[in-house]
Amino acid sequence: MNYYKVGLAADRHWNEGVFTYASEEVLDTNTIVRVPFGRSKKFGFVIEKTTKPTFQTKQIESQLRLDSLEDFYSFRNWYSSYYADNTGTLYAQFLPNYLTAKPQVQELSAPKQEVPDLQLTTAQMRVVAQINKSTKPSVLHGITGSGKTRIYIELLKSELEKGRNGLLLYPEIALTPQIVKELSVYAPLLVFHSQMSDTERSRMWHTIATVDKPHIVVGPRSALFLPHKNLGIIIIDEAHESTYKQDTDIRYNSLHVAGGLANAHRAKLVIASATPPITETEQILSRGGELVCLHEKAIDTERKKSAQIVDQRVRENFKKHPLISDVLINSISQAISEKQQTLMFINRRGTAKLVVCSSDTCEWQATCSSCELPMTFHHDSHILTCHTCGRKQKMPQNCPVCSSDLSQKIFGTKAFVNDIEKLFPHASIARFDSDNTKDESFAQRYEEVSSGKVDIIIGTQQLVKGLDLPRLGVVGVLHADLSLNFPDFSSDERTFQLIAQVLGRVGRGHQDSVVVLQTRQPNNPVIRKATDEDWHGFREVELTARKRHGFPPYTYLGKLLFREKSIEKGFKKAEEAREAINKIAGVSIDGPLLSFFAKRGNFYYTQLHLRSTSRAKILDSVKKSPKGTIADIDPDSLL
Repeated sequence: MNYYKVGLAADRHWNEGVFTYASEEVLDTNTIVRVPFGRSKKFGFVIEKTTKPTFQTKQIESQLRLDSLEDFYSFRNWYSSYYADNTGTLYAQFLPNYLTAKPQVQELSAPKQEVPDLQLTTAQMRVVAQINKSTKPSVLHGITGSGKTRIYIELLKSELEKGRNGLLLYPEIALTPQIVKELSVYAPLLVFHSQMSDTERSRMWHTIATVDKPHIVVGPRSALFLPHKNLGIIIIDEAHESTYKQDTDIRYNSLHVAGGLANAHRAKLVIASATPPITETEQILSRGGELVCLHEKAIDTERKKSAQIVDQRVRENFKKHPLISDVLINSISQAISEKQQTLMFINRRGTAKLVVCSSDTCEWQATCSSCELPMTFHHDSHILTCHTCGRKQKMPQNCPVCSSDLSQKIFGTKAFVNDIEKLFPHASIARFDSDNTKDESFAQRYEEVSSGKVDIIIGTQQLVKGLDLPRLGVVGVLHADLSLNFPDFSSDERTFQLIAQVLGRVGRGHQDSVVVLQTRQPNNPVIRKATDEDWHGFREVELTARKRHGFPPYTYLGKLLFREKSIEKGFKKAEEAREAINKIAGVSIDGPLLSFFAKRGNFYYTQLHLRSTSRAKILDSVKKSPKGTIADIDPDSLL
């Protein structure tokens, strides 16, 4: 009898993951086996052969006989090491519960219609040649409307012609219909998404693991963990999107994980966006990768786009409505009369109570003297707190600059939607935010919106994810500076990305367009550079600020979360972790401090912030943390 340690997707024992089983067969490392686990059956990886244990073991029942998956196993090992995780959570990502014991394989057929030749512009051909020539990862900075989709198709075609496969990631399913339609004429296409049934997903998993015919997989971040073979290229569209960061279980960054997958397959990696993420861009460049720029529109037209910044402090600008400026109301009215659409973007990422001067002429705001980030007022303690470094200070009675009264700002959206309906009673209005039901979701109403049947579209971040509206004539951004006030190192970048992406929605049709940004900080450089869509200028300023304050890409961060029924227990756990981590040289620790959103459900969240120039030392710190610690390595936010 042989005995093996098996890495198991064991959902009742997430903190363990490796169990011992017996087999009469001699099994190789990484063999995928099916074993009894409690009352159910589970798939797992053979980790290693071991000696006969002192306890009774169950038998391995069967194995999946799959060939040529060495790169899949290599990637799994890298992922385990990169995130210092060997639990059942990790194995569940590679061997998900939807897998069936009887594999079914989907037949891949070649496209039936004649394959059209792509007509690329000179600039697009230059970009394709530059990326194809490079053996290192590439950052594709392409302005909105520059035709990045055509570049993806050409890059994927190049790999298919070599007999290799491609993986194209999108932040969410709503953005895939157009690219799926275009790609389907070039190669067999496998579209993976969360709305598939377990049977459909299992069939696709086995298809990807077994077929040798060149194909393209399109999907969200979870598609990274499918059993790919012979990948030639990985393309990440809208690479700035926050949905590429997993915020539960193993809190992975899809861009980093894609890099590990590309290395395992010796494949090209392209991260593409009109506003590429600064940290990942610099990391790629520092390792010899390329920044490839596409600054020309794919279709040159005479249409114009005008942007106007409206100062919210000047009440003369808001005679018709307290929230919507006169210039924006007039622009919407004209758009409706000309049968154009209006997109109203509500920047409500910041919802905490922020302390600002109430004077129309003063821009003072409670800011941490150490981090230069906004502080948050907690009414229960009457204390201002920095949720990055933990600094606290008393709430001043009046503005320290002009002695005016202070006000606390918080912003909601539902009343705003009602006001729009009153201002434009005959307009067709659609709202998209986190309060939508499934039937009201953007994915369900995509055709209705994109065809121009909706006059005014109101929404939050969801609406800037690559949405293409040819009939869009007006974009209004309310409280453009609100997310700047979020007390986090990434707030400036998130604000820039949001505004620049919103502005990118216009100028795609055949008419002139108008953009109106309403803000209390009209001279803020982030607002100005976003309005100009000047990513290069913003990147330079932001890198200088991050270097000065020791934030990524110049350091590595870790966030340790402690979830307890009381604040006292959370702080005690955090202090235990801090004491253990203090022994690691080269790691600075901030905290313990309450999380920005301190209470979720019946639990309180306390956290420690780790910072080091060595990622390995951040991992060492995680390993020394108490059992039950929630680790976020490379967090995109410290809130």
